[in-house]
Amino acid sequence: MKRPLWILGALILSGYLLVTSVFPVQETEIAVVTQFGKPVRTIREAGLAFKLPAPIQTRTMLDKRLQMLVLEPGEFVTRDRRNLVVAAFAAWRIGDAGAFLQSVRDRETARIRLRDLVNASMGAAIGSFPLSDIFAVETSSLGLPRIFESVTEQTHEMALREFGIEVVAVRPSRFGFPRQNLRAIYQRMISEQERLATQYRAEGKEAASNIAAGTERETRELLARAYRESQTVKGKGEAEAARIYAEAFETDADYYRLTRTLDAYRKILGEGTTFVLSTDTPIFEQLLTPPRAAESP
Repeated sequence: MKRPLWILGALILSGYLLVTSVFPVQETEIAVVTQFGKPVRTIREAGLAFKLPAPIQTRTMLDKRLQMLVLEPGEFVTRDRRNLVVAAFAAWRIGDAGAFLQSVRDRETARIRLRDLVNASMGAAIGSFPLSDIFAVETSSLGLPRIFESVTEQTHEMALREFGIEVVAVRPSRFGFPRQNLRAIYQRMISEQERLATQYRAEGKEAASNIAAGTERETRELLARAYRESQTVKGKGEAEAARIYAEAFETDADYYRLTRTLDAYRKILGEGTTFVLSTDTPIFEQLLTPPRAAESP
């Protein structure tokens, strides 16, 4: 009778040891093995894991997936004393499971501690920039990316050291201004846009003046070149005409003299023109002197 009881007790003990010593680890989980409340081993790989039976060693399963913390809108003060309402979110996950288990133990406590840490970092970062840099028109001077890169870096270092939490990113989801400051903000935005409009108009006028000056210079150069070429062509034409006149004079001097005299009559004597000249004026020689007979060869 005692033997079956011994076998039954051995089976129960073996089952207990097996159940408390072997456990599965899912792909999305981290297993922390503690010995008398102190973390001694962290298991991140999925599969079957082993430990000493309880109560010597116990296990705690933690979610290793990326978590999202949505922060409520908070009011922060910039370096130039402007109030700014910012809503943000933080993406985080467990980096050091042992430190996480000893400091915060569960996800809800981690969210509360991380929320306070992120809000403090955002307040310090926003307070180091003036409002004009946070919402700058020029992308190169925009301070918003630098603010949240700094918040992410500072929060990550402190959260990993204090809570075992790895902060992947902190980003803004919404910006706003307190209602009592909206009028002053809008007026400042209008002034900034008017300043930019004036600057762009001045730059446009300067560019137009440069274009007009360049066009005028090119026009003068083209006119001068055209005049020079026209004078060259005119000179060549006059030289050619003189050559033709010279050849005509050499061929028949009397005929050439007659045609030139008739050209002079046509230019001088218009319709209704009256001249009182002596008959011995050379210009009337062709009219008053009969032509000479051609000499026989």
